[in-house]
Amino acid sequence: MFNKIMVATDGSEASENAAKIAIEIARLSRGTVTILYVVDILRLAHLPGYANFPGLASQLLDLMHKEEAVTTERIKEMAQEAGVSCNSMKGEGNPSDELLRISQEAGMELLVMGKVGRSGLDKFLMGSVAEKVVRHSKIPVLLVPGGGN
Repeated sequence: MFNKIMVATDGSEASENAAKIAIEIARLSRGTVTILYVVDILRLAHLPGYANFPGLASQLLDLMHKEEAVTTERIKEMAQEAGVSCNSMKGEGNPSDELLRISQEAGMELLVMGKVGRSGLDKFLMGSVAEKVVRHSKIPVLLVPGGGN
């Protein structure tokens, strides 16, 4: 079974479902869960007027870091209730690139993530982050749909 399981989270319903499944897999296999939240700092540069409001960038970045803390803590509590060992990591940059890099470097055996995250854009069959991760990951990836998917 899988001993080192990484769950990618962005605070979406699909990533919350992914966390529940990752925790259950870890419980059944007596493995550990590592939570990974990637702060998508590139998303800030695409905001209209971003360069015109320098204070806005730091405020938005602060909000993203607060969201990471809340989301990560919620998943840690879920893991603790299930009796599963859990830790967390944070990345900054392009989410798909960071998920691929960090999961590989950390020696993960399974990456669990939501099929479609926060963007809500279901352009193809899955979100663009999930699609890139599935195509390029060197470890197994389990995609989990959100509530209505």
